[in-house]
Amino acid sequence: MARRRTPKQDIRIEYPSQGATYSNDAYGVYEYSTYPSHSVLAGQQRRVFLDSFETLEEAKKEYPTADVSGCGYQPPSLDHLSDDGDY
Repeated sequence: MARRRTPKQDIRIEYPSQGATYSNDAYGVYEYSTYPSHSVLAGQQRRVFLDSFETLEEAKKEYPTADVSGCGYQPPSLDHLSDDGDY
């Protein structure tokens, strides 16, 4: 029986931890993926908050394989939707 492969997770430790409605002076841990086809945001980058830490050392201890980067937040784009009102 063939074993089903699971895609490698894209986990990132970001500083500062920021999103659409928050900005924290902390190390935020996020998982990156793509919105699925059934989502209104299908194909766009998806960023899911996992955890937060006061120091980089704490974050790396809990998520040793995560990449370290600056804030990667990007607001979602709805440009692909029609301006014709309700569907």
